[in-house]
Amino acid sequence: MFNKKLAITLAIFIAVMVSFSAYVMDIAANGESTTTVLPVISTKLVKIEGMTCESCEKALAGAAKKIKGVQSIQASAKDGVAIVKFDLVKTDIDDVMKGIRKTGYRPISYEDYDPKKVPETLQKIEQKESSMKCGAGKCGSK
Repeated sequence: MFNKKLAITLAIFIAVMVSFSAYVMDIAANGESTTTVLPVISTKLVKIEGMTCESCEKALAGAAKKIKGVQSIQASAKDGVAIVKFDLVKTDIDDVMKGIRKTGYRPISYEDYDPKKVPETLQKIEQKESSMKCGAGKCGSK
């Protein structure tokens, strides 16, 4: 009986050691682990000042590509807000706010996004066609 328990324990120990050494060799070969970390997506409603027209909305949407971890920014100049989706593993809301500031707009505050609380016009952001024209002269759509 003793030999059977010893053999099982030894087999488990060897399996763990082989797995661990394979993991260490993978890290050594690639410089990093190949373990996949799934994104944790957060959606915030950000109040933003300085948007005056549809071109401002598009500028913010384009800025999403330059801010690390941001998946999308859907803005509404009419409502003065934007829906921002970002990966909490790669960034945080403070870095997102800094990235928005770099575009020339002023993020004032943020809150968790709740589709039930936002204005109806913002819920239909992707479907709307705006007739707003730039009043600030910032974007060139006078």
